[in-house]
Amino acid sequence: MERIGNVILDDTHYPGEDLYSDGAVEDHILELVRTYPEAEYPQVIAREKDWAVMYHLAHERENILSWYPFVPGAKVLEVGSGCGAVTGAVAASARSVTCIDLSKKRSMVNAVRHKESSNITIRLGNFQDVEKDLENDFDYATLIGVFEYGRGYIGGEKPYHGFLTTVMEHIRPGGKLLLAIENKFGLKYWAGCREDHVGTYFEGLEGYQHTEHVRTFSRPELIRIMEECGYTDYKFYYPYPDYKFPAAVYSDNYLPQPGELNRNICNFDRDRLVLMDEGKVYDQILQDNLFPLYANSFFVEITKPGDVKQQPEQLLYTKYSSGRSKQFSMQTRIVRDRDGKNTVYKKAEYPEGQTFLAHIAEAAKQLSGFWEERGQFSVNRCVPRDGSIEFEYLQGLTVEEELDGLLSQGNTQEAAKLLREAVGKICGSARAEKFEMTPGFRQVFGDVQIPAGEPSFAVADVDLIFSNLRKTADGRWNVLDYEWTFFFAVPVKYILFRALHYYLESAPIRAEFGRLFDFYEEFGITSGQQEIYRQMERQFQKYVAGSDISAGSLYHMMGKQALPLGELLAETERRKVQVYLDYGQGFCEENSYFVENRSGKELHYIVTIPEQAVGVTIDPAFSACFLKEVSLTWIGEEGERLAPVRYETTGYRAGKDGYVFDNSDPKIIIKEIMETSRRIEVSYRINILEEETVELLLGKMDTKGRDRKKVRRLIKG
Repeated sequence: MERIGNVILDDTHYPGEDLYSDGAVEDHILELVRTYPEAEYPQVIAREKDWAVMYHLAHERENILSWYPFVPGAKVLEVGSGCGAVTGAVAASARSVTCIDLSKKRSMVNAVRHKESSNITIRLGNFQDVEKDLENDFDYATLIGVFEYGRGYIGGEKPYHGFLTTVMEHIRPGGKLLLAIENKFGLKYWAGCREDHVGTYFEGLEGYQHTEHVRTFSRPELIRIMEECGYTDYKFYYPYPDYKFPAAVYSDNYLPQPGELNRNICNFDRDRLVLMDEGKVYDQILQDNLFPLYANSFFVEITKPGDVKQQPEQLLYTKYSSGRSKQFSMQTRIVRDRDGKNTVYKKAEYPEGQTFLAHIAEAAKQLSGFWEERGQFSVNRCVPRDGSIEFEYLQGLTVEEELDGLLSQGNTQEAAKLLREAVGKICGSARAEKFEMTPGFRQVFGDVQIPAGEPSFAVADVDLIFSNLRKTADGRWNVLDYEWTFFFAVPVKYILFRALHYYLESAPIRAEFGRLFDFYEEFGITSGQQEIYRQMERQFQKYVAGSDISAGSLYHMMGKQALPLGELLAETERRKVQVYLDYGQGFCEENSYFVENRSGKELHYIVTIPEQAVGVTIDPAFSACFLKEVSLTWIGEEGERLAPVRYETTGYRAGKDGYVFDNSDPKIIIKEIMETSRRIEVSYRINILEEETVELLLGKMDTKGRDRKKVRRLIKG
């Protein structure tokens, strides 16, 4: 038994060594949590740029449980707690948390990062050994990214049935098991992501033909396992983009809308292919009501038969405001009461957010008065309640959803009409005043050059984007969310710019719509103004983020490659090597063959010349290119090198044994065939070039000094 701070480590069943480890990185993570407080983890992750550090320490990992309405004072069992990525979310409301993990190193990380918590006990050892000493009265048990390893935990012919049954034995009647796992049929796997656990393409889709130790499941498979074990009271939720870093959690009673799922390229762990536009495919899946089958991850609540306490309300949907500083971080939730009435409310994720909640309530009051004169907009009423703000749940489509529906039908004229109506509502919502620079404006938007007197709103909701505008059945235009309201002058055109920018520049079909009508020009937002407003927007986003660094914002720093299939195929086509043979009648396609180019830039291959052939030409690529270190050698039957090959090219010489080809049909022409050999060993390094690069190379090839250095860098690739 050991104590780290207030956390107890029980090593009664610890075998004396860690049977599972990611190696030295775990020692490094332990040192990090010993050195830095949790508040600094985002900066640590950004500095380390390491997937393992991010996976174990990012606060977004807690999103999979921090939304869940645990009964206060619950007794919770966390199986497979690892480095404690979600332990804090459980401990925040639980009376006690019992963690089980077979790794002492990971459990040390967990204990150190939560050492101030007095309600956590970590039991070291294999689940099969530890569970024999566990009580059977837990209110909840969690399996977050653990159920897929059931074969290793339990074994036997039906290891997953056995795992589920064993865990449920330790839950009281009416208690719940919370299970998070990848969907074997998640769209990301069809779209080009590798299977999360084994790192190969399509392994889960093909039924894990080459994998024994881990397995994920489709929705029907999970249902079959649960029901065969006797558990028929379950609810499915759908974390998006997945359960590891969820930005939103949907349910069967509140599914995504078309156009909503647009955060699909977020691979931090390994490279992926991009075989399709996942957003467009999701839209089709949503239209056909198939989302539960193709969601990337599941969160399943399984209730054990018994005396189940009826909850006063059911949580339908949660959205996290990722990427904000603590003072602005909110959860937006939709709940349904026993009478079937839906309500929206915002809840601060951190104590620092209570001031912002008060700001939102004040914004509702001031905007109502500000818009009352013109009557263009109604404020979605809000009521402060128990540390949160409650909003009315309004039926109907948002303007964004209406626009997307019209565009999907190809009805661009009606879409343009609706957009213009929305713009008219925004511009005419209140009487404009002359802009005047204030300290508050500088703090939020920076010291940008706004002309004095530019029409502005004195009470400015800058988030009048189309997803926040909803027309109700009685014809009212409601503003759903107005948290980004400022009580100083902000230019009307900036507010309009944001509405256009966040709609027209967020999806290909919307961008095409914008190019068709050029709305920026139509509404008098010049290119110069657009640049100023983009500066304002960048500064505004910095203001919102503060010093915090979200997982999403790290993607450009440490995300892995996402390789579009079309570009890969095009690049493969450009790198093809074709050998032409002349049998006395000239060169033709029929008398040619391809040399497979697997290595990409460094090629080494043998060209064999049939006895009847009298000429040979090699096309080293189907593109403009630069060849370096070109070497062609006649070789004998035993592979001995006989003599250099005499050849010429259609390119321009660039240095020793180098050639630049400025067209898509480069050629290496063999001048004569050696009588004693019919085999040529060919080697070179190749860079495929774009036309503008070729022009620069050829234009600078004879220059001196700095330009020559620039050319040399281009040639080196």
